[in-house]
Amino acid sequence: MASDPTKKTLKSNYRKYPPVLTVKQVCEIMKLKPTRVYGMIQRGELQKIEHCGRHIRVLKEDVIDALIAHKNKG
Repeated sequence: MASDPTKKTLKSNYRKYPPVLTVKQVCEIMKLKPTRVYGMIQRGELQKIEHCGRHIRVLKEDVIDALIAHKNKG
């Protein structure tokens, strides 16, 4: 598990983003293309928030956790 300072640093780095993110914002943060983000959502690597119509939202906290998990893997 990641250390608390790492999570605090990431939260500080992304404080300009709202708590609930669009796929475009997730792409900006994770530096990925939309197809990759949609794939992560499909595989359950990122949890989507129930949405209306075609609008998908993801919690910023989940994105930060995914970044930490990826950092710890490789």
